[in-house]
Amino acid sequence: MKALFQPILLIPLGIAALYAGAEITLLHRVGWWSVANLKTTVIWLVTFAFVTMFEVATAKSRKAGFGKIVHDIVTVTGILVFITELYSFPLLVEIIALPVVTMIVMTAEMAKRKPDDAPAAKLLGCVASFIGFSYLGFSLWKSFQSWSTTATWANGLEFLIPILLSLGFLPFLYGWRTYVAYSEMFTTLSVFGLDKALIPYARWLAVTRIGSDLDTLERWRKAIQSTRPSDKAELRHTLTALSALQEREKSPPVVQPKDGWSPYLAMQFLTDMGVDTGHYHHSFDGEWFASSPMREMGDSLILRNNIAYYIDGTEQAATTLKVKLNINDPEKGQEAEDIFILQALLLLEKAVSMDAIERMKMQIASLSPFEAAIPFGSVSLRRENYEGGITGGYSRYFEIKRGKTGS
Repeated sequence: MKALFQPILLIPLGIAALYAGAEITLLHRVGWWSVANLKTTVIWLVTFAFVTMFEVATAKSRKAGFGKIVHDIVTVTGILVFITELYSFPLLVEIIALPVVTMIVMTAEMAKRKPDDAPAAKLLGCVASFIGFSYLGFSLWKSFQSWSTTATWANGLEFLIPILLSLGFLPFLYGWRTYVAYSEMFTTLSVFGLDKALIPYARWLAVTRIGSDLDTLERWRKAIQSTRPSDKAELRHTLTALSALQEREKSPPVVQPKDGWSPYLAMQFLTDMGVDTGHYHHSFDGEWFASSPMREMGDSLILRNNIAYYIDGTEQAATTLKVKLNINDPEKGQEAEDIFILQALLLLEKAVSMDAIERMKMQIASLSPFEAAIPFGSVSLRRENYEGGITGGYSRYFEIKRGKTGS
């Protein structure tokens, strides 16, 4: 409670409550809200408005986090929950059912963590689903029996009011998301990159030239951290260079095979397997790169196996494409190695040719270390065992090189 009642939390929550109050006032004036809807409104404020504020603030991807909230406002699940809650079982049944259902669901979730318990997880999942449909069926049956008292304007408003409040809350969430992104950016820059004396000018540049484009704002933060501008002219140049890069991304230049690959084409090589590298950007000393987040596999509670895709090169061309697999849990390595093989084969097909697949598929499928020549470059597969640390752990690398790096 002491941690909750801090200004850094209370102020934004208070502003959100005032905004919600304005929404409620508007609905009240058109005759759609009354004191009878107070319980539903309070529950909406706590379970949707306040919760989504934290989801927006902590989402790794601002765009994805906000999109999920918009999608979840009106869903089939919300409709089913509303129908289920129209009628309840007798109190004694509910008191007995609550701990039983809770235990079943929690046990099913724990069983999912171990492959050996898969049959138990499936059985418990079926039991939980049966209970859920029982609640839904009971409520539908009672609603049908008492249709004249169920199909009322009051019940309709009970269903519509949270949806209307949620839709009306979206502009506030949009503004809140923008405020949080700007706050995080300038706090981070003052600690790790930018001279504090340049922060006000950077804030003015961001507001006037970037606005609510949070993707560009995040990219500019990374550019500032890598270049460390020392004055206003250099700071302006980082934003100008980023704008030029974004224009080039819209119409990427053609890269000849002898020089490598178009970075923007290389970023798409593994999208069929759900691999997203993010943006291709400058790192240091003329080097550029892009990388996907590490995809974790397995059910280890400590260290899981993971895989990632990396692109390295120059501003004009990508010269090294790499899939890296880390086996941190050797007992659960088969699934991870299967995915590594599939990504390696797909990358070879997209980056080189089907002929290369025919020549090297057996070595890749068997995970045998090798190095082979391709036009203007090379392909290699190797394994490196961990020295110390995880017993039996290792990394696998599948690399395709072209251009100056590959020659």
